[in-house]
Amino acid sequence: DEKDPSCTPVYYVGETERTRHHSEPMLDTTTCPPPAPAEDHSTFDIVKATQFGVFERCREIVESGYDVNRPDSENVTLLHWAAINNRQEIVKYYLSKGAHVDTIGGELHSTPLHWATRQGHLAMVVLLMHHGADPSITDGEGCQCIHLAAQFGHTAIVAYLVAKGQNVNATDRNGMTPLMWSCYRISTNDPTRLLMTLGASLTMIDLHHKNTPLHWAVFARNTNAANLLLKAGASVDEANNEKDSPIDMAKRLNQTYLVKRFEEVKKERDRKTRCLSIYRDKKLRYSCMVGSPFILFYVIGAVFESRESYLIKVGLLLFLGVAVTIAGRLLFDV
Repeated sequence: DEKDPSCTPVYYVGETERTRHHSEPMLDTTTCPPPAPAEDHSTFDIVKATQFGVFERCREIVESGYDVNRPDSENVTLLHWAAINNRQEIVKYYLSKGAHVDTIGGELHSTPLHWATRQGHLAMVVLLMHHGADPSITDGEGCQCIHLAAQFGHTAIVAYLVAKGQNVNATDRNGMTPLMWSCYRISTNDPTRLLMTLGASLTMIDLHHKNTPLHWAVFARNTNAANLLLKAGASVDEANNEKDSPIDMAKRLNQTYLVKRFEEVKKERDRKTRCLSIYRDKKLRYSCMVGSPFILFYVIGAVFESRESYLIKVGLLLFLGVAVTIAGRLLFDV
């Protein structure tokens, strides 16, 4: 089981004096409890010694002839156990003794780098890659390390992998990108925001459902990711394999907030599109170009004939000059 066995147990604090009933006897808090007996590391097998970071015991067993590439009963190597528990000195030692850095093991057919990535051990990821570990190898579920880092919200590892040349739009076996996984699994802003900053595609779709990242955010009820995608310009109308757009999916899943948000964004985008279409209308621009001199002369004449003070007239003419300049740049490409 790919779990960190070195987790610190939780110690429960006893009742405080304020919560203790008056009839209860007071305990002598000046007497310290006896220390727990030290565990005898000499009895550890090499897997347990690796998990708990007992370097001397690991070295003792290896120097006596133990093969560092020998898998245990779960088909997991010592390098896997050292990586998942962030035992950096032990990893260095095993590598110096010939441990294969990209060996496959465990139920998920993963490398030690996969295990370190899942646990979020950035320093271990850096160490393994320094010794040649390949982050583009896929595990038994078809995921590369960048997909795992995105799934588990390890933003620093995502950044490191991309900095080391990993494709921010890499697809797994199911066509899922890191951004899709982040939108589906992680409710905080990062690594979704980081992935978009690094150029992750908003329009790519997975193989089976044809979902965009925004579809996955809606499906997961991930409002943070959805808002980030909307701000970046993600389409609310793109249909998936079920002919559902993100807004259709939000309605079907009764996500009131997202439905309202999508409708607001759609109205705003439609308004901007109409304004842009007017701006690009060649006939309208030609009509404005032909008619603008007559309008300009009329306005100038009206200003001079008005009974306003000269100061106000000068201000109006300056304002008119600015308006003409802006209109010229927008309509006449000057």
